[in-house]
Amino acid sequence: MQSRRKKFMEDLKARGELRGAGTAGSITDLLYDELTDLPTVPLLLGRIRRLLKESQQLGLLSISVLQNERSEQTLGWEGYESLVRNIASFLAEIKKVALRRDDYISEVMISGNAFVILLSPPRGEAGVSYTDLDKVRQRVAARLERFVRERLPSNLKEKFGLYVGCTVLAQDTSVRFERLVYSALEEAFTDSLQQRKREQRDAALRLKEVLKTRAVHAVYQPVVDLVEKRVIGFEALSRVTGGAFPGPDQMFKAAYENDLVWKLEQVCREAAIRGARGLPADLMLFINVEPDSINDPVLRSEATSALLQENGLKAAQVVLEMTEHSAVRDFVQFRQLLNCFQFQGFRLAVDDVGSGYSGLKSIAEIKPDFIKIDMGLIRDMHLHPIKQDLTATIARFSASSGITLIAEGVETVDELRCLKAIGVRFAQGYLFARPGPAFPTVALGSLD
Repeated sequence: MQSRRKKFMEDLKARGELRGAGTAGSITDLLYDELTDLPTVPLLLGRIRRLLKESQQLGLLSISVLQNERSEQTLGWEGYESLVRNIASFLAEIKKVALRRDDYISEVMISGNAFVILLSPPRGEAGVSYTDLDKVRQRVAARLERFVRERLPSNLKEKFGLYVGCTVLAQDTSVRFERLVYSALEEAFTDSLQQRKREQRDAALRLKEVLKTRAVHAVYQPVVDLVEKRVIGFEALSRVTGGAFPGPDQMFKAAYENDLVWKLEQVCREAAIRGARGLPADLMLFINVEPDSINDPVLRSEATSALLQENGLKAAQVVLEMTEHSAVRDFVQFRQLLNCFQFQGFRLAVDDVGSGYSGLKSIAEIKPDFIKIDMGLIRDMHLHPIKQDLTATIARFSASSGITLIAEGVETVDELRCLKAIGVRFAQGYLFARPGPAFPTVALGSLD
């Protein structure tokens, strides 16, 4: 990292783009972010001045990452900084494969979540077309969103925000240069907010159509008993019908933004129950429920009981799985509502234990019948002693508390062997079956 910064500074000096540069420890050095290994905009002003004089026009892409007040709280400051660092590295990779040599990446401020990409005009062209710039914006946004989503914990995906805007920076000698640059930056970030509003408006329309047509179906993934080598139930997972959204994460994100989570969960729940018609009486059906949806009177109404009865199911077969994508603020009221569900015969589970809000307080207050270990702890756990120790601790806690423990996301035989050695009895994951129509065939041979 030090060598890259040194090379950058030397390049600025060689091109005469760095005024008053000093040695290490100077103000100039402080404007280079060690976390992301990127310069900030003030360090690029000399370069922008030179390029603008040569080309008359430049393109600016603005990137706002994780505009969510809970992101750093949920990830922890180390996790948040790691994500920002990875984003900066990914932007550098994008520059190598998709941008030109005279295109530059910087931060607006030190260790922030706002990045800028400076784009020079295409070779042989005098200026930058906003239409062409917008195409580049869309490509960068799509690549970056896929990259970040793969690295986000499940409890942030529905609320994650990443917005990319663009503008054309044109030479104007009647305006002070610094004001010209920072005004263009403001325009680019304003454009990102407008992009966000357009995307939200479009997503809201698509979501309302999904709800109107009930364009959701359920797939099922088995939960298996590793000791008795049998299936004990299935988790229902929602899928979008017809391609209105790339996946359920984006659909639920739109639901959060438009205060339609209850309605969407009603549709998903109905699809899960109807799709599970014929489920044997000795098997359970796990249905994901947001903590806030416990307040939904429809979930507690006779309509839900009637829907279960209509499809040959009983409340005692249904496990309401708290997905914990948001914090529970009033545990006293929450516990009272949960008592109503348990009185009706429903069982309770806490999902994603080991990440996000799914902590000991949630387990103690909810008093669930099941807890599910987050797949982040399971992934490659045979290579990580700390993951094994954490899982073993959760296993001892669940055993002493009379709570059934289920490991999620088991994909390899090595992970399975490690879980069995720890004493985890129940699991689900691709190793046994991928989510599928009711009901997928289970590879019980993998349990040997």
